Amino acid sequence: MYVCYADSGYLRFTYEATDFSPAKAYDYIIIGGGTAGCPLAATLSESYSVLLLERGSSLNKSVLYESNFFQTLLAANDNDSPAQTFISEDGLQIVRARILGGGSMINGGFYSRADDYSYDNAGIEWDMRAVERAYEWVENSIVTHPARLNRFQTSLFNGLLESGVVPDSGFTFDHVQGTKIGGSTFNDSGIRHGAVELLNNANPENLDVLVHAMVDRVIFSTFNPLG
Repeated sequence: MYVCYADSGYLRFTYEATDFSPAKAYDYIIIGGGTAGCPLAATLSESYSVLLLERGSSLNKSVLYESNFFQTLLAANDNDSPAQTFISEDGLQIVRARILGGGSMINGGFYSRADDYSYDNAGIEWDMRAVERAYEWVENSIVTHPARLNRFQTSLFNGLLESGVVPDSGFTFDHVQGTKIGGSTFNDSGIRHGAVELLNNANPENLDVLVHAMVDRVIFSTFNPLG
């Protein structure tokens, strides 16, 4: 049983792995339906057939509400909760996402663009016009300019300024020095809009999304099953 978001057209091509027989071949198979996998699948589906595999569940209404943020993290378990507990390499007990949409479905919803240093030192020749269009695509789909800050956010903002994290940069999506107000993937009503909703921009004829789909191994081959 699926729980729908306010604008969840992607449910038309989302299936339980055990209930679905994939096509014999896809142009692309993406492992992980998180903050990278969802937008990549949506973009590739414009021109190619895509299979997106997510080990977690599809939707869980509890993650939709900002008021449930801490509850979601505290309810993390090893069964099928949206957040899963695990021990990091340095011995810390933390949580990771186990739900279509990945970390964007359990995090605090803060949105910011990357800083210029990341692009300048990535060893990649970026088409910055394409990067700008990609940012705008995400921002127009799921990001909100907060109309107001809640009490906790206001206290944190003022505390950073008082501790010397200046200047007060106000609102901006850009990565800038000082303290700023970034975007939010929660709207002004406290409803979350995670990366999963970027699948609404996909071509449904070219995309299959499987949840509870575990990948045991990847086999590389030069054999083309389509001849």
